[in-house]
Amino acid sequence: MDMRIHAFTPYSSVNGPGERSVLHFQGCRFSCAGCFNPETHALDQGRVVSIDSVLNWIPVDVEGVTISGGEPFLQREALLQLVSSIKEKGYTVVVFSGYYLREIQKLEYGLDILSYVDVLIDGRFDEERISQSSLHGSDNQNIHLLTNRYKRSDFNKREVEFTIDLNGDIQITGFPANSTLSKVK
Repeated sequence: MDMRIHAFTPYSSVNGPGERSVLHFQGCRFSCAGCFNPETHALDQGRVVSIDSVLNWIPVDVEGVTISGGEPFLQREALLQLVSSIKEKGYTVVVFSGYYLREIQKLEYGLDILSYVDVLIDGRFDEERISQSSLHGSDNQNIHLLTNRYKRSDFNKREVEFTIDLNGDIQITGFPANSTLSKVK
């Protein structure tokens, strides 16, 4: 099965507990004002890759995979196959979504997907309530511990990583302050 992604980062220490891989899905319909990743919104951009390819990209020495967007739940069938395969390989799963938990529970495949997720960080980004602590973009978003794998304190770190690839392109992950972003653009 294929899915449309925006980016993949093999190693990150700012997108959840431990060393993690990060997968950014392509496509979002929420259009939250002040979104950090507006490049991920177009439904017809990004690149189409197979789930098997993504699974092969995950280094064996990471603790888990963080899935973000765009909006992962717009590609629910692929997301279900992906998270079940990630868990089968023994990794933990953290998912960021603009949907709220109660909305996900009503989506087709929603409950099935959640059964493979260790932590869900949910809710639309609200630029009037930008978080200064914890691993979420704004204070209206919730961190749901869906398994006993992690504690809430595992999500208190709020840092930023910069990666420069061989082409000189800069990728920023984590939660940078607006002042940091304005210096990079």
